[in-house]
Amino acid sequence: MRLTRSIPIRFLAVAFFAFSFAYSVWWAHWYFAGKAVPSRSYEFQSGRLNGWTPIGGRWNIVDGVIRNDSYERGAKLLTGSRTWRNYTMSADISFEGDNADMGVIVRSSDEKEGTDTYNGYYVGLRTLDGTMVIGRAAFGWTEARPVHIPGGVNSGVWYRLLITAYGCHIAASVQNLTTSQKAWIAFTETTCLQNGRIGLRSLNAGAMWRNVSVKEAGWNDYEELRKHAGSVERLEVVPGPPWWTPWHAGMLFAVTLVIALLTQLAYFRIRQWKVYTITQERERLAHEIHDTMAQGFAGIGYQIQGIKNSILRSENPNYHQIADQLSIAYQLIRNCHEEASRTIAMLGSSAPLLAQDLLGVLAQTALKIGGDKIGTKAQIYGNPIALNLRLADAFLHIGREAIANAVTHAAPTLMTISLVYEGGSVELIVEDDGCGFEFRPEAAGFGIRGMQKRARDMAAILQIVSHSGRGTQVRVKAILRKPQPGKRIFTKAMKIFRTAPIDR
Repeated sequence: MRLTRSIPIRFLAVAFFAFSFAYSVWWAHWYFAGKAVPSRSYEFQSGRLNGWTPIGGRWNIVDGVIRNDSYERGAKLLTGSRTWRNYTMSADISFEGDNADMGVIVRSSDEKEGTDTYNGYYVGLRTLDGTMVIGRAAFGWTEARPVHIPGGVNSGVWYRLLITAYGCHIAASVQNLTTSQKAWIAFTETTCLQNGRIGLRSLNAGAMWRNVSVKEAGWNDYEELRKHAGSVERLEVVPGPPWWTPWHAGMLFAVTLVIALLTQLAYFRIRQWKVYTITQERERLAHEIHDTMAQGFAGIGYQIQGIKNSILRSENPNYHQIADQLSIAYQLIRNCHEEASRTIAMLGSSAPLLAQDLLGVLAQTALKIGGDKIGTKAQIYGNPIALNLRLADAFLHIGREAIANAVTHAAPTLMTISLVYEGGSVELIVEDDGCGFEFRPEAAGFGIRGMQKRARDMAAILQIVSHSGRGTQVRVKAILRKPQPGKRIFTKAMKIFRTAPIDR
């Protein structure tokens, strides 16, 4: 019983090992046979390519000679296996015409239409400098130093190319079949293409090939060619064409023209901005002068009108009262002169005190313009903070204009000036109990237009509410902007710099 059971197990083991051995032998034969290169000579028959694959070009066969009649650069005709490894290729080549760049391809793969659009090596003849060239194409081109061919490369002459590729080494020779003159070249690189097909390649019309053959090669075949070469070359990056091609020259001219036009446009825009800035500054200066001199003259006129009325209405005028009114008028003239001088000298910039006590400055303005005949009430709501100079200056001039208009046109007995801090905003309110007027924005005078402009410059909201017999209220509200940390540091640094003493 034990013997009967052991027989199938032994049989299966022997069968498994026999199958594995047979498969290994078959795989090794297939692998090495695929890399082996059969000895073959290609006979070109008219109208039949016999296993050759064209990629671009126009190929014709006449009397055993294959010819490319296309001017397409980089036309290729390929055959063989991509697994071919070490082999020697031979071909006779010639050309007709004035110029030629033709040869053979070894170890080629990934071929596409176009110049240098494949992975492989190219060995060929170039009539431009009469040399034999070898290089590598990898959808780009690098080549070794070319070798001069004795007698050059001439039209109508047949040359025999012999190329051996073994490992990472390639050697080639060329022989002029008319004069028997020869040249050799040897080439190597560290990271190389190990296998690939063979092919024919030309970069111009009129190239011809015949007697194309391939066979397996060994190290001695490579050495037989290498020993005649002067040295073993390596790849060099071919310098690109000069930048002054017609296309680049045209692009350079176009870019220069565009830059010139943009410069001219920028020049005109800068001039426009300059004119606009001057116009805006003139308008601002006009408002500054109006807000100082015109308001001062309004207060002076009000005091003179009071003196006139006192004289005309009384047979025995009170000279002490007239003297007081003249004193007030004198103070107004003096203040007007100081304000005008300050405006011209400082172009409307406010002193730091203004930002701290805007309400007090406006209350003093109302007292100076209206005198003791008009009551003034100043009040503040919320948590007051110091305003920036620009906002305080705008509020000051808007408030002065509102006070001057009320004193001149409304005959008020009480004027209320309020500052309201609420949330992130501040609002100035100037209110009087005068006769009022019917406000129409389209009929606004120069003073009100100046107030509106100052509000717009500060992104503030200006409201004027007035009705006949019920007084006038002027409100201007602006958002408080906290300076950014970077801006605060910069401002502080500039202040220190400006106030630092200068050594002379």
